[in-house]
Amino acid sequence: MKTTATAIALAALALAVPTAIAADATSLGVGYICSAEQRPASSGAPTVAVMLKGVGNGASPADTTNREAQAWYDEGLNLYHSFNHNEASAALAKATALDPACALCQWGVALSLGPTLNYGVTPAQTGLALAAADKAAALARPDDARAKALIAALRLRYGKDTPDARRETLYGHAMDDLLKRYPADNEIADLTVQALLTPARHDDFSGVPRAIEILKTVLARSPDDTAAIHYYIHATEFVGRPGDALPYADKLAALTPGASHMVHMAAHTLMHVGQYERVAIVNAQAMKVDADVEAKAAYPGPLSAQMYYLHNYTFGLDGALMAGDARLALKYADHADRAFPMGDKTPVAVPIGSLRPPGAGPDRRTTATARALVAYGRYDPARALAIADNPADPRIVRIYLHYARGEAFAAHGDAAGVRAEVGAVAALGAEALKANENGSASIAAIAGNVLAGRAALIGGQPDKAAGFFARAAARQEQDYPFAKNFDPPPWWYPVRRSLAAADLAAGKPADAAREAKASLKAWPQDALALKVLAEAEAKIGDAASATAHLAEAQRDWRGDLAKAPLNLI
Repeated sequence: MKTTATAIALAALALAVPTAIAADATSLGVGYICSAEQRPASSGAPTVAVMLKGVGNGASPADTTNREAQAWYDEGLNLYHSFNHNEASAALAKATALDPACALCQWGVALSLGPTLNYGVTPAQTGLALAAADKAAALARPDDARAKALIAALRLRYGKDTPDARRETLYGHAMDDLLKRYPADNEIADLTVQALLTPARHDDFSGVPRAIEILKTVLARSPDDTAAIHYYIHATEFVGRPGDALPYADKLAALTPGASHMVHMAAHTLMHVGQYERVAIVNAQAMKVDADVEAKAAYPGPLSAQMYYLHNYTFGLDGALMAGDARLALKYADHADRAFPMGDKTPVAVPIGSLRPPGAGPDRRTTATARALVAYGRYDPARALAIADNPADPRIVRIYLHYARGEAFAAHGDAAGVRAEVGAVAALGAEALKANENGSASIAAIAGNVLAGRAALIGGQPDKAAGFFARAAARQEQDYPFAKNFDPPPWWYPVRRSLAAADLAAGKPADAAREAKASLKAWPQDALALKVLAEAEAKIGDAASATAHLAEAQRDWRGDLAKAPLNLI
């Protein structure tokens, strides 16, 4: 299947207009995934450095008269801000090779060896980064105050006398001081923001308010600054105001069509504001961009070898599930075998020396397979029921398999079948708890209670079902609070909407409306929660609200709402 010019045009429309997704959005997302699957296998060693297009629009002067070195320097910084980590390092190394006397090119190498929002580095890597920064300092002209200050900040960050616990904080303060000397310099501003946000990786959000202040200034004078948009999306998430970034998230993919992570970044905002179908589409597009970069750079291994491929995959699948887009969700699910092949042991392309675990192929396949099973359980029950439990599979895959089978039995109205899967999930959850697999145990507890609730609803016991759903919702909200879990949310939907559905079935419309509203507060524009709310309001006698909320649900759901009975919500 190939992405046509028409599909590309639809992509521009779908990504540019947040509330008017093209009618053929499903085909658009499917087309992106099919296009990714056409990536040719690598036939040789990976290219050391390749000039990519559409990875950012920053431009900052380096201390070089070599135009080619300057071009690679700009390319490297744009890739750095776009989180193309390995490509950024290669581009900046290329700049230094073209002009060995360029201090800022060498500074860029040192910068690219440091930690980011997404990973830390080893002590050995810090030592290499310091050596690169020291070399840059030796190259700096005495009269180049800007370059000397940038280099000094990095030497403080990596210095042997800098306490490990204070490296990022001190670096952020040093960059902020530098920005006050160069307030109109967008590159310094973007670097400062990145430095202030990086401690958030360890739940230190003290630098976020200042980062937002800087970003607002940059975006006021340069509203298309791609690095600033990237960081603004993250910063607004951190302070619980993700919707503030929506106008910028809407245009980021068009500004950086060659940077997978930047295309994906809109999904962080879109998930928070409830535009789930667009979450599915932008992540499918990001996967295609990963495939394009892999082909151009001749990277070895499967599609999933790219650092953020699994992130894009799971995020996009969740979006399709939440939007009720059965066809796209199943395409994502089927893609797991193509992108995460059985037996693959290729390590993820993480930056050399980073503390981020390399994540071998089996690890990535486990996650992708487990999440894909949800789509089969919801949208292809026969396939879910045809998959046999394999005791050799990882425990989390088996938990998700029995959950998916339970959803499939629920779709058939088979309460006994659902209860059998509850027992299987409970047994696996007990094994996980005994093995200290706390994440798997948590998922099992949620999945088991969800299925028990489904069985009770099918059996005409809505009050009993409400109890199961309440326990599952409480566990989900304790272990995976939605506002803090966007990589992506570890459990695929808000269980509180199922509690609302059970209350409605029990003849408690006021309770149902309350729970539906609570669910929508965390997961806005969830069509199934809106459907329950509308039906509850109709029973209460609030016809106007019921009509409005049902219209919202019908607009946001990609399937037939009539085929979503209460026992499947």
